[in-house]
Amino acid sequence: MWHRKSPRLSGYDYSQEGAYFVTVCVQNRECLFGEIRNGKMCLNQAGISVVRWWKELERKFKPAKVDEYCVVMPNHFHGIVFIASSSSPDIEGAHTGAPLQKIVQWFKTMSTNEYIHGVKEHGWKQFKDHLWQRSFYEHVIRNDEALNRIREYIKYNPQKWELDRENPRPQGVDDFDRWLATFKSNPIATRGRGGPACPPSPSRRQLGDQGEDLAAAALKKQGYKILERNYVTPLGEIDLIARQGKTLVIVEVKTRKSLRFGSPQEAVSVAKQQRLRRLAAYYLKQKRLGEDVLVRFDVVAILLEADEAQVEIIQEAF
Repeated sequence: MWHRKSPRLSGYDYSQEGAYFVTVCVQNRECLFGEIRNGKMCLNQAGISVVRWWKELERKFKPAKVDEYCVVMPNHFHGIVFIASSSSPDIEGAHTGAPLQKIVQWFKTMSTNEYIHGVKEHGWKQFKDHLWQRSFYEHVIRNDEALNRIREYIKYNPQKWELDRENPRPQGVDDFDRWLATFKSNPIATRGRGGPACPPSPSRRQLGDQGEDLAAAALKKQGYKILERNYVTPLGEIDLIARQGKTLVIVEVKTRKSLRFGSPQEAVSVAKQQRLRRLAAYYLKQKRLGEDVLVRFDVVAILLEADEAQVEIIQEAF
């Protein structure tokens, strides 16, 4: 039996601004939250309640923002939490500056209370002594590349359950765990200023989602077949991946409400173009598509003014 050893750093302030990868495990690794079927996690009501309490963290702790990437596995939970700077003008009220340990402890307490209620009222499977293990695993996320790799791991964790170290009968070792074990130095020395940025605000995220919906609809009308949406890789995320005829199309979607800061397509900088080429190479390798596949890079520029959408598909944008 083996477990992740939390690289908790002596003297490190876990209340400071940053991004943290959190894993919380069920006591004795009992599978209480559902089961894996054909590579997908099928949550029971207890598992659904765990997700709900994780999302409640933002209401309880003003500096905390939870990433959209989280997963409840049969006997553990993975999530990413961002702690914003306590000096921000919109960070007020109780629990300001609460350390990571207090945040996770509240999550464990509230989810345990609901589970106990579920045992009494709905016949959920009983647990002995404690629902969760006393401690938890946390990892200080150093940069955006690490953030994206962790997001990819979370997204595909159910598909790799047989390699999961929390699986009571693992059949191997996940490369992700080897990678995570390489982080032994102080994050203050290796992390960029402030680490990965907090996730976009709900309004900004809603704007991006709206733009991607419009882009997908417009592409379909032009004969594109959407293959992937928000495809996550260790290097970043591809908005849309499509096919038009025999050509694989990597699509970057840019949405703006005005031209105050330039047109949407102008936001696709040279650095962004280079990054998209690397992401495309990663996708081709993962899908084993070979080097002879025709690949094109399109940009969908969307301008939303006065609730009217102008959608422009720019083929072979770079």
